[in-house]
Amino acid sequence: MVKHKIAIIGSGPAGLSAAIYTSRAQIDTTIYAGNEPGGQLTKTTEIENYPGVIGQTGPELMLTMTSQAQKFGTKLIYEEVGELTKLQADYDAVILAMGASPRLLGVGEEKYWGKGFSTCAVCDGAFYKGKNVYVVGGGDAAIEDAMALTKFASAVTILVRKTEFRASKIMQQRVRDNSDKIAVKWETSLKEIRGERVERLVLEVKGREEVVEAQGVFFAIGHIPATGWLKDTGILDENGYVVTQSQITNSQILKFPTMTKIPGVFAGGDCSDHRYRQAATAVGMGVQAALDCERWLESKV
Repeated sequence: MVKHKIAIIGSGPAGLSAAIYTSRAQIDTTIYAGNEPGGQLTKTTEIENYPGVIGQTGPELMLTMTSQAQKFGTKLIYEEVGELTKLQADYDAVILAMGASPRLLGVGEEKYWGKGFSTCAVCDGAFYKGKNVYVVGGGDAAIEDAMALTKFASAVTILVRKTEFRASKIMQQRVRDNSDKIAVKWETSLKEIRGERVERLVLEVKGREEVVEAQGVFFAIGHIPATGWLKDTGILDENGYVVTQSQITNSQILKFPTMTKIPGVFAGGDCSDHRYRQAATAVGMGVQAALDCERWLESKV
């Protein structure tokens, strides 16, 4: 029996799920976890929308997943990687699962993770029932977040830096249709967050400072996939996301949908998904990449 070796880059939900599957399939699996293992889920204080998990925090869930992968023989290396060609030389296949980080403003928001600051309204909206919240952003994602928050919050205000949305017309119409639930402040930038938790926001509105009371603030200004080290490989789109075969063809009979155009290099999770960005979808994508990888390796024997 041929013993294959694979490298998984990333130790978030996608990477660990892939590792659980490949390790159980008796494939020698190494995860390059980087310097901050666990992915974005480690910043989540309480999980409510992951099936089968009740009362666990993000860090606790990631520790459980890590232990499960290690139980089947996965090795973890807490280092960053730098070159895809070197990985290809050392391993029979590579699964890219580095994830993506929300774009931040650098206004002190990071100390408010779980204390009124979030970058995922779908994940955390239910924690803001009856509260006054703000959404920062002017695109489709900001409006989607605002719409999601109207189900829970007592007041939702979108802070838009320019004089108009850059969102699609249909999304802009949704704001107009829900003007009783969603307010908009134009030409407004967030400059500072104050309080032990999010209590006040310092805004710059048309060049003037304004301080408003707030109980929550959500950023919807985009994500940055952790793919900078892959910029010369030809497998990224214009926004830096990894492109797989399933994204470049409509064929329903693809043998390995999660493989990139480089044979033996697969991808799953938020580094190749700019739409859903959920732990549960990342897990599914990681499993798909693992199964495709296993079948591809078998086809090479």
